[in-house]
Amino acid sequence: MDKTEKMDRIDLRVTRDQKEVLSRAAALSGLSMSSFLVAKALNEAKKIVSKSESIVLSNRDRDMFYSLLKNPPKPNKNLVRLMKNRRK
Repeated sequence: MDKTEKMDRIDLRVTRDQKEVLSRAAALSGLSMSSFLVAKALNEAKKIVSKSESIVLSNRDRDMFYSLLKNPPKPNKNLVRLMKNRRK
């Protein structure tokens, strides 16, 4: 992280038991509570974002996709008409 980057603040409310577990886990990890929470939350957030932005294809679908990229079908009448109308 760039030292000149402005830091934002996030406030949380947790139960006493939750705070104790988080504090213990942070200490066992050798991190401050803030560093521990940011590291773990950011890691999980990146997984969620990555999963939502990825498309996983079966081998069959992947092969079909690449085949269509390499050998695209000729445009049908509707597509040709649509493209002509779009240019006007």
